[in-house]
Amino acid sequence: ARLNEIITSGVKAAHSNETPDTPWMVDGAGLPSNASELLPKLVQLTKKVTDQVRLLANEEHEQLAETASYDVIPPYDQAKALGKTNIDVDRIAAGLPCGSEGFLLMYARWIKLERDLYNERKERFDITQIPDVYDSCKYDLLHNAHLNLEGLDELFRVGQLLADGVIPNEYGINPMQKLKIGSKIARRLLGKILIDLRNTREEAISVAELKSNQDQSTKTGKEETEYQLKAHSKNEDVRRASFTSDRSMDQDDEDDKETKYRLDPKYANVKTPERHVRTRLYFTSESHIHSLMNVLRYCNLDESLQGEDSLFCHSALERLYKTKELDYMSYIVLRMFENTEVALEDPKRFRIDMTFSRGADLSPLEKDDSEATSLHQEHKLPIMGPERLQEVGSYLTLEKMEKMIRPFAMPPEDFPPPTTPHGFSGYFSKSAAVLERLVNLWPFHKHGTANGK
Repeated sequence: ARLNEIITSGVKAAHSNETPDTPWMVDGAGLPSNASELLPKLVQLTKKVTDQVRLLANEEHEQLAETASYDVIPPYDQAKALGKTNIDVDRIAAGLPCGSEGFLLMYARWIKLERDLYNERKERFDITQIPDVYDSCKYDLLHNAHLNLEGLDELFRVGQLLADGVIPNEYGINPMQKLKIGSKIARRLLGKILIDLRNTREEAISVAELKSNQDQSTKTGKEETEYQLKAHSKNEDVRRASFTSDRSMDQDDEDDKETKYRLDPKYANVKTPERHVRTRLYFTSESHIHSLMNVLRYCNLDESLQGEDSLFCHSALERLYKTKELDYMSYIVLRMFENTEVALEDPKRFRIDMTFSRGADLSPLEKDDSEATSLHQEHKLPIMGPERLQEVGSYLTLEKMEKMIRPFAMPPEDFPPPTTPHGFSGYFSKSAAVLERLVNLWPFHKHGTANGK
């Protein structure tokens, strides 16, 4: 309701307390100052495009009534289309919409947007439809540019200005609201990320301790042999125990073979790509990406964390403020590094590095000729590269990140117990045992009340 009030009445008052250094801290940040003037223009242009699609749909309907549909519309072979460099060549040459959508379905899409965007009887705008109008424009500019719909370019520009302000503010109109809403939406995802980071850390510590014990055992064995301080019978017992230990360690190595993963040296931008790595992929929705990003950048505003700096640097906060759209294939990467030169109990042994990508955030109205030609021929948008969220040389420890995120994450004890998929009990038996041992190392449920809430 507050967002609708800001848009329809103008946002100049909302920007009255805006500071030059932190423009994202005000209500309705990112909304154009003339949003109330753009709304009627958006409705007018939507009707203009819908009227043109209506004429095309009427022509298609008349043709379908006279002849068989396959004589008019070339059949759509999705598998064949996906394998082409220039997709849907036959349909585009015939002046038809790209893909399996016909003019009748295209018209149904646009007429629904027109009716939902503005209620003429109540004289009321529905600002929740702005992102849908923008998405529909972007789709048709990318895939149906050959239809030459008049006014579609202008509708896209107006829709983009409004959507760039509306979409981020759907998850809260100010940072505190964004943090509160984001923590509710991404609570489970945040909890899972923390569990995976903690388990990976405990696994690395266990490996380091095991290696240290092995080195110490080897050193002790050499000293005993050099000074010959033990009797032959005792040496036999030590040798027998050592042999049993080696067998046990070899067996553990065999058990871990199937869970070893390593970076591909061709793509890994690290100094030691041959090292052991753990990777977790979380495929989620746009709402969860926005919510996760809001919690990460505004978690320091919570009253329990007063005085803490943001997890993101100031330049990253500025770029995120200017990044209005997290499009298809947008992602966030959290990488944990281990400094083996630091003591195990030192918080600086593990640090977190964060990057993000805006995904396919490129306008179909790209002015570069070669880029525009490629977009229209291949009907696809390139994925934007990763951008840093921290200053170069900064050091975010895992301990600090856990402290900052824990109040907004689901506690480990609230997660349902792991279950073995039906029909795979033998395959997952060992993995389940490993997971159970790792979960038992998680300490937060013991100190959750004191540390996070």
